[in-house]
Amino acid sequence: MDYEKMDADFLAIKSLFESGIITKMQTLEEQAPTKIAKALGLQYYSYLDKLKEPNKFTFKHIFKIAELCQLNPDLIYNVIKSQYTS
Repeated sequence: MDYEKMDADFLAIKSLFESGIITKMQTLEEQAPTKIAKALGLQYYSYLDKLKEPNKFTFKHIFKIAELCQLNPDLIYNVIKSQYTS
């Protein structure tokens, strides 16, 4: 993976997921929300709504976030799933 070419905001998100700091999707509210919303093809407030109720994220959204941040999509899915099973 070429981290030098990776967007700094997406690299930060990757680090937060991989280190286990993100335990709720709403934590992403302060991590380049406009940039991610645009990349997902969502309106800003629609993205914020999905962060509050992450079961509204589609698999397409999860895989897109994973692609942008060079993450295993399972890391994102597991965070979402844990919000509804704990």
